[in-house]
Amino acid sequence: MSESEAIEPTSVQTGAEVAAASGGPDLPAPAGEHNDAPADGGELAPVSSGRIVDVIADAMTFTLVIARLAVAAVAMRMLSQAVKGAYSYVEGCAKQVDHLADVAASLAVDDTVTSSHHDAAGVMRESLALADALSAEAAEMSTEFDNAARDHEADYGTVNEAMQSGPYDVAEREWYSNR
Repeated sequence: MSESEAIEPTSVQTGAEVAAASGGPDLPAPAGEHNDAPADGGELAPVSSGRIVDVIADAMTFTLVIARLAVAAVAMRMLSQAVKGAYSYVEGCAKQVDHLADVAASLAVDDTVTSSHHDAAGVMRESLALADALSAEAAEMSTEFDNAARDHEADYGTVNEAMQSGPYDVAEREWYSNR
């Protein structure tokens, strides 16, 4: 489309005019426009429509933080259990390799072969200590994620509820950004 064919606006409407035309006084005000006066000329509304969106967004963020912490806790518990399962498997393999090396030794298999098998079983057992530490760390992290979710709920849950149900204006985010 060339410049000569461009469509030019004939008028610019304010947010209040758009809200009045749409019949929806609860539409959020565009950024920088704070016309809190009701259409009927009565008293100011206790919560501005632009801030309703912020309050809902904050509630969603609060809920998402709690949910993500819970998901992380479950993931860490599952990791801990998976590591414990691998631990048991490796422990069984080490016992089996030692047993097979003993059987091979009783059948007069070369000592270098049987000692290599015993060495391999020893390496498996060494890895068990690392796996056990990883499992314990994952279980501890799971507990910490649970604690963080609980503490976050305790610290901010009442604030979130008050913001959701309170009839009062909430300070604008910009006010807090310089604090």
